Amino acid sequence: MLTLLRRYKRFLILISFAYIYTLFVLVAPTSLEVTAPGGLTRVDQTITIDGIEFVDDFYTIYVYSYYPVTAFQSFILKDDPRMDLSPMTLRQEDTSWRDQFLAGQVSKLVSLTSSLINAYQLASEIDPSIMIDYSFQGLYVYYRPSRLSELEIGDEVIEINGESYVDHDQQSFYELTTTDEVTLKVKRIIDNQEVFKTISYQLDDDEPGLIFYPNYAIHDASPQFTLPGLNTVIGGPSGGLIQTLSIYASLLKINIDDVKIAGTGTINIVGSIGRIGGIVQKLYTAMDENVDIFFLPSGHIDDVPDLEYPYQIIVVSTIREAVEALHEVID
Repeated sequence: MLTLLRRYKRFLILISFAYIYTLFVLVAPTSLEVTAPGGLTRVDQTITIDGIEFVDDFYTIYVYSYYPVTAFQSFILKDDPRMDLSPMTLRQEDTSWRDQFLAGQVSKLVSLTSSLINAYQLASEIDPSIMIDYSFQGLYVYYRPSRLSELEIGDEVIEINGESYVDHDQQSFYELTTTDEVTLKVKRIIDNQEVFKTISYQLDDDEPGLIFYPNYAIHDASPQFTLPGLNTVIGGPSGGLIQTLSIYASLLKINIDDVKIAGTGTINIVGSIGRIGGIVQKLYTAMDENVDIFFLPSGHIDDVPDLEYPYQIIVVSTIREAVEALHEVID
C-alpha cells in the first residue's frame, strides 16, 4: 500500500488540488449579485377596502435577487440576457439577510401608504365622498451601518438633534441628519409597548450614510382599508405606481374590460414616479406573464432593451399622468 502511495503521490496531489479548486469554484462566494425575472402579484392580495370589490386586472411585478453568487453561478449566468450580474454595493456587503428583510418591509409599508394617499386624493376629485386624512410623523430607519447596532431597521425617528418632526416637513426634517454628528430620538415597539431611545453617531469617511424613509400616518379614510400584504415576505417600494392605479380604479368602480395591466415604479407623497431596481428583469417577467399593458417610469426610458414587446409600454413621470393614460386606454 505504501509503495502504491509513493508511486502515485504526484498524481494524488494533482487530483487533490483539482478537487479543491473545483470545490472552491462551486461554493466560494464572489462580490457579485444576480437579479432574475420573477412573477406577478395581484394588488387585491395586498390591499382590501371596505365595501369595494377590487378591479382584478392590476399586477405588481417582483424579481428574484440573490447575493453573493458563487464563481460557478456567475460563469453560468453571465451570458444570459435575462439575468443581471452586478457588483455588490458597500451597503449590501454590510447588510445581513435579516436587515435586508426588515428594510423591505419598511419600504413596502411606505409605498402602500403613499399609494393609498395618492389614490384617495385623485379619486376624491371625481367622488367627494372619498376622503383620507394623514400627517407627517417623522422618518423610518431604512439602512444604518451594521456597527450602529443600537439603531434598528424600522425605528421611527421623531427627533433629530433635539428638533421634533412636528416643526418640520419631510425635507427639512431629513436635512437635519446631514450634520457631522447626529443625535436621534427614536420610537420602537417592543411587546406592543412604545419604547423611546436616544442614539448619537458620527459616520466614518469611508462608510455609507444612513437611509431614511418618510413616515406618513393615515388617521382616517373613507372607505376604510386594511393591508394584508404587510404580512408577506415580498418587500420593496417598486409596486407604488400600480398599487395606486389599482386603488384609484377600484374606488371609482372603473371597468377595465379584462386587460392585464402591470408595471413598476416607486411613488412619493406628491405623486412623482421614481426608478426601481431590476427593470430589465421586470420587462422579461411581463413577457412571461402575458401582460397587455406595462407602465414604465420615465426615468427608465433609456434602460429598455431593443426587443419586440408583446405588450404596450406607457411611460409616465407622475401618477396623474398614469391616471390620464389609464382613462385613455379604457375609453
